[in-house]
Amino acid sequence: MQNLHPLTETRRAWWILAVLSLPVFIGALDLTIVSAILPEVMNQLNLPPDTRFDEASWVISAYLLAYTISMAFTGRLSDLLGRKWVYILCLLIFMFGSWFITIADQWPADTYLEVYRWIYPNPDTHIPPSPEMRQLYMIILGRVIQALGAGAMVPVTMALVGDLFPKTGRARPLGAVGAIDTAGWVLGHLYGGAMVNFFGNHGDSIVDTFGSVGLKIGHPDWHTLFLLNIPLGLIALVGAWLALRGPQFNRRIEGKFDFIGTGLITAALIGLSIGLGGASPESAASAESFDEIATESTDVTIPMLIMAGVAFAAFLFWEFRTKTPLIDLRLFRKANFSVAAFTNFCVGFALAIGLVSVPLLVNIRLDSTSESAFHDAALVAGLVLSGLTVPMAIAAFPGGWLSDRYGYRRTTVIGMALSVIGFLLCSLTWTGDISFWVMAAEIALVGVGLGLTISPVATALMNDAPDDDRGVSAALVLVLRLVGMTLAISGLTTFALYRVDARVADMPGLERQDAYFNATVDQINEMFLIGAAISLVALLFALRLHGGKVEPKPSAMPAKTASKIRRVPEIGG
Repeated sequence: MQNLHPLTETRRAWWILAVLSLPVFIGALDLTIVSAILPEVMNQLNLPPDTRFDEASWVISAYLLAYTISMAFTGRLSDLLGRKWVYILCLLIFMFGSWFITIADQWPADTYLEVYRWIYPNPDTHIPPSPEMRQLYMIILGRVIQALGAGAMVPVTMALVGDLFPKTGRARPLGAVGAIDTAGWVLGHLYGGAMVNFFGNHGDSIVDTFGSVGLKIGHPDWHTLFLLNIPLGLIALVGAWLALRGPQFNRRIEGKFDFIGTGLITAALIGLSIGLGGASPESAASAESFDEIATESTDVTIPMLIMAGVAFAAFLFWEFRTKTPLIDLRLFRKANFSVAAFTNFCVGFALAIGLVSVPLLVNIRLDSTSESAFHDAALVAGLVLSGLTVPMAIAAFPGGWLSDRYGYRRTTVIGMALSVIGFLLCSLTWTGDISFWVMAAEIALVGVGLGLTISPVATALMNDAPDDDRGVSAALVLVLRLVGMTLAISGLTTFALYRVDARVADMPGLERQDAYFNATVDQINEMFLIGAAISLVALLFALRLHGGKVEPKPSAMPAKTASKIRRVPEIGG
């Protein structure tokens, strides 16, 4: 690419980024797609209703956990082995996981039974899980395999932005990657629900259409959604193979992969997720109270959280001692790097508040006792929540342009200021009878604010790191945001549950149902105040950001103006 005209080189870089972003979008879709199809999955497997709240929830939570874990180490892996081969390997893993889910009820379930009987040969003391549960476990395994590939492609793609674009030209492409990733998980629930509904209404016509050309297929259902990932993945695989030609995509740095550090951070993330009950935004989609979202303490909660703390402390100790760390912690001494990392954590924390509060207020207002009313509530909640998520995805694009024009600090401060104003507005105006349209409009201000920060924060963090740490820096951008979301969902909802109970106790004159309604609305407003406070803290830290503004090149000066500038003769010329 170095021998091309700069304009041609930039166009080619954008085309390569477009090709690489397709699997990123598909992987992000699958992050939330299951929340819409989980009821049908459970019905087809004939699982008992209470399974929704324990084993079945890991169909969603396991994907998010594996998605986060894969991000933590594949950025460094791409630094060591080259972007091209790591990206292609991750894409193949995602495709294999998608296929594995579609055949989970076949040999994977049979293999699981054989392994179980090998470990526990006495059937009298250890009864194997039922065929339905074996299938569910294999679907969860398939989701983990999927996520290990999907999550890894995001930081590798962001690191490739650093390979394709100069430092002064990374803000807009990084904003585009952030927007595409955000748009994927925003649309996943809608896509899953719409496709399952389409298959239910037109499945026979689809079978007949294929039959008319001599192709015999089964009736499409939720399996088809994962099967569609394979041809789309093959298209992306060919595109990536052709696009990532050139030595810059096979560039490797010297060093060894930090297996111990990877193991420790993986143990910390697993302990945190299991200890917090597998908290995810999807757990709030149909909740009608904080009680349904809050993490319940179990026998493993305290041990897993202790494991997470010990593993993280050991990780920090090891990273300071080893010569080839997974994450060079000395990078946090740089102002832009540390401030951008902390700001991204706050963005994830604030985002989770909106993802929990919006559907909760919608659900407690609408009667969901009947099946039709339940679906109506889910639809309304999804539409109102899109007021937060869609503007966030869209705002990532102008965030890159603003970052180039005004720098990291101004753009991030403007974004967090809008988030503060949006949260305060919601806290002051949201009542039990507020219009859904007003809710969507006000929460959109928060979405725009958070979206504007995606590009400047990611660019500041990546540009402040050496080229040899570009992959791991891209991973940190994403991991910190997801960890912020996880901690907010679990910690704040548990705190909110206690606050609601306390408020109900102070309303002795009201019927219990009305008291819970009023207490929940008050608590949602309090959570918005917490969101405003977190956004304000991020704003204050963002004031320490510097750089990012792209100065116009001298060649951009109009020809007429340039001709009027008298040339000063050189000495001796």
